[in-house]
Amino acid sequence: MSRPIIAVLVTLLATLAMVIPLGLSAFSANRANAIDGQDETASRKPLLYRMMAFNDRIDAYQDELRMDFILRVKHNEFKPDCVGVGETDTKNPSKCNLSFIYQFVGSENPDYYRRVRYMNTITPDDYVDSNKNAYAYDGALAWARNQDEFFTVHKIINSGLYDYLTISIEGDMNIKDKSPDPAKFVVGGHPEPLNVFAIVGDQNTALSCGNSSWSWTTNNCTSFDPASMSDLQAQDRYSNITASMSQDKQMKVYMGYCLDSEADMKCSGPYSWVGWDANPNLYQNNQANWGMVTDYGFPDYTSNVTGPIAGTAPGTAPARSFFVYWLNPRGSTNDNPDGICSETNSYYYQWVALKDSEWVPVNELTPEPVLVTGQQPSPNTATTTTSKAAQVSKYSAFNVSPKDPQYLDNPNVLFATDKDGNPMPAQKADGGIDFKEAKEKQDLDGYFKMVTWPVTTNRDGSACTVSPEVYNPKSAGLVGINDGMSTVEKDTNISAGWTINSAFYKYDVPRPDDPTITKIENDAGSALDASGSVHTTKLDPVISGECTPSKDAKRPNKVVLYGEDPNNPIVEGQGTNGDDLVKGTDTWGFRLGEAVCEVDTGSKQGGSWRIQDTNKLYPSPDPGNKYSGYRRYHAWVVESTSGFGLTSFFSNIGTAYFVSSENVPDASRFSVTVPHTVNGSLPADSVVVFNGEVSPIYTAWSSGGLGMADSRMVVSMKQKTASDWISLVTTPSNTFQRDAAAGTASSAQDSATGLTLSLTKTTSSTWSWSLNIPADKFTGYTGGDDTQTYAFQVEMINPMNIRSGPASIERKVDMTPTTLALERYDVFQVAGKAYKYVDGDTKVPETKGTVVHITWPGNGNSSTDVVVGDHGLWQAVPPEGVNQGVFSAQVLSDDAEGADAQGGFQGGNQSAPVSHELEFRPSNSALPLTGGWPLSVLRILLLMALGLVGFVACLRNRQESRH
Repeated sequence: MSRPIIAVLVTLLATLAMVIPLGLSAFSANRANAIDGQDETASRKPLLYRMMAFNDRIDAYQDELRMDFILRVKHNEFKPDCVGVGETDTKNPSKCNLSFIYQFVGSENPDYYRRVRYMNTITPDDYVDSNKNAYAYDGALAWARNQDEFFTVHKIINSGLYDYLTISIEGDMNIKDKSPDPAKFVVGGHPEPLNVFAIVGDQNTALSCGNSSWSWTTNNCTSFDPASMSDLQAQDRYSNITASMSQDKQMKVYMGYCLDSEADMKCSGPYSWVGWDANPNLYQNNQANWGMVTDYGFPDYTSNVTGPIAGTAPGTAPARSFFVYWLNPRGSTNDNPDGICSETNSYYYQWVALKDSEWVPVNELTPEPVLVTGQQPSPNTATTTTSKAAQVSKYSAFNVSPKDPQYLDNPNVLFATDKDGNPMPAQKADGGIDFKEAKEKQDLDGYFKMVTWPVTTNRDGSACTVSPEVYNPKSAGLVGINDGMSTVEKDTNISAGWTINSAFYKYDVPRPDDPTITKIENDAGSALDASGSVHTTKLDPVISGECTPSKDAKRPNKVVLYGEDPNNPIVEGQGTNGDDLVKGTDTWGFRLGEAVCEVDTGSKQGGSWRIQDTNKLYPSPDPGNKYSGYRRYHAWVVESTSGFGLTSFFSNIGTAYFVSSENVPDASRFSVTVPHTVNGSLPADSVVVFNGEVSPIYTAWSSGGLGMADSRMVVSMKQKTASDWISLVTTPSNTFQRDAAAGTASSAQDSATGLTLSLTKTTSSTWSWSLNIPADKFTGYTGGDDTQTYAFQVEMINPMNIRSGPASIERKVDMTPTTLALERYDVFQVAGKAYKYVDGDTKVPETKGTVVHITWPGNGNSSTDVVVGDHGLWQAVPPEGVNQGVFSAQVLSDDAEGADAQGGFQGGNQSAPVSHELEFRPSNSALPLTGGWPLSVLRILLLMALGLVGFVACLRNRQESRH
């Protein structure tokens, strides 16, 4: 291999060595930043979550598109407030990031599409307060008045990374009215293509019409090719929402007349009129009956047909807001002289609702289908759109009072009664319907629709046997639903009828029940306290709680746990089931793991879960869990039954405070001050003062907000001869407050002892403290030093109730009164004994070395200090010249508060002074053998005699020496 080739390969390998790690790093970073129940970023692709109502069988003459459905889009993709309340996204450019296009004419020209734009009917929370003459119902009223091609979003329901939009569409279609093709007249309607595309994101350059751009302000495109949306497909910005529906749920067209043929008369069957414009004239003189939002009630209105219509309270639809009218082309054909199945002047209707996403009868309104008779004219012979519209306006049944003079004795009204003829609980007397009562009493999801089924007979009243599932569904068992039916049976019966009216009251997509955090692992009991927190020494605790298991064991519910990102704190109230779950995914926190919600009969919710925070999933710069810190957790449930991964709301917030051991207090900062007797008595209210400094690791917020509980300080003492410590003070919670300023003085009282610890914060983390201990706490002195020696101790207890090591100081607490007794008080000597009184009157000799201070009489008041000897004895000789007057003696301080040689503190008690007049008296030693004055004189005389003898001896010696 040549050197140039080798050089190139080396260069490529070196490049790959740098690029591949960078690519892997970027991939890892993307995974780390993805926040989702499935560890993925949200898809922009709009998806149909549920079709709730759809006029999937359409009269070719009155071909109107009507839909109520739930569309899933990426969170915050759609901009609901892009235009004002009641306004439409029709100006150029588009602002709202969502529109729909649909096939306008069916199979005759499948490339002919129409665009549907947004009408804002969402009433913001602050709408009324910030707008003069505004009402909460303004949005709902705008939709009730609509008669053009628009869609509206009634509600945005957030779940995880997605928003679920509750949408209604109203639009015209233009299916061909006539055809010679017998296949178009198949009983039950002939299939027609209906593609409805949802498009998210920028609408201004999104679509092409033929070889040019489909301008946003242009309604129709006669040559639209779905394949032209390849750019949108690459961006995941559109989907065909009808493609996900089964074939029998797609559109079928009923021809407005019957096809006469030699072999047979071909008819699609009876069909229920779909309202448009003012045909028929409903509340607000428009088509108010589809997707009506009753959350805010409605105002009074004067109809140009019926006169005044009363306003309603929130949750109630007004009178004349819903209708039913059935047409039967077989009654108008000349090729049906026998009137076979020509009479459709009766019908059933039933309000059904969603409960936990399942259809149920509305028990407070129509627990069973209601039979309505007397629709006119019969037979219906109208053959043109105009004549049919006139009949609908005149003969439709409305939700009105049967006592209204306009409808008196008319059986063709929509008024639900019980078997005794009394209005059903949700049926208002004027014809209005209280959906609020129906929802709350039955715990419904909040979506309602009216389904109607025809009752068809021959002209002579005999039974119609032609295609009973279409002409007379009751005879085929296809009318109405009840709680005993399976889901399949309910869907079959609802599909056999025609949905013609629908309404909302506080609808919400049924989501899994919120989980609950009940425990966070610690060293003892781990249940959350009243504040929702636990103190733990574990940096990798197990978080556990309760949940509601899935009804389908093969598709379990999963609990996903998140730990708070301190830079984006968890938003409070995310578990309160509000309209909006989160304001942004950054507040969710870091995904820590998931666990299946297991069946648990001991759980209130029926299931339980547990997930460990391994303390390894916190990305930089988060340091992970650490002592003296905390982590907040919340969790939600992700269901798998629907295939959408719908989430619950977040659980309660559980907080773990990570606690290490407390520091041992610094005993070098301790001191003890002992009171002493003054003039022989202890002053009233005397206390021993124990003080020092402490720096607790754990402190509390004075506001009572988020923060760890503070450590507690325990002060106790023990007499040296005792075996047990006496508790003096244990500080209550919130004594050591984190945000108190330096210099702040406070106190903490022990509820058991009544003693109060005085505190002053000296620095950001240090408090000086002082405790006054009453003198009567120091008892049991027997005269020995051990019974006067006490140890004073301080311990810190961390929030886990784990004690630090103790720190102590030992001091002699001598507060025992001292006293003097005089036993001699003459000019030659004063003497006596010093005592301590113990337990009232028991005398104990004063400590050896204690100083007695004597003040002598005289102008100079000279004094003498002598020390106490053994057995408390002391004595002093009056100074020269002191031979009369009163002297006094007193123990001023038994050792001037110093320490003795052994380091024991002795205190400084003062005795009461004692005094006496010096006496001059014969000494009792003058008596024989007593050692008194006579003996002294004798000694002097003897000395004198001895001296004289000595002197004489000396003289004799001198004389002898001369000789």
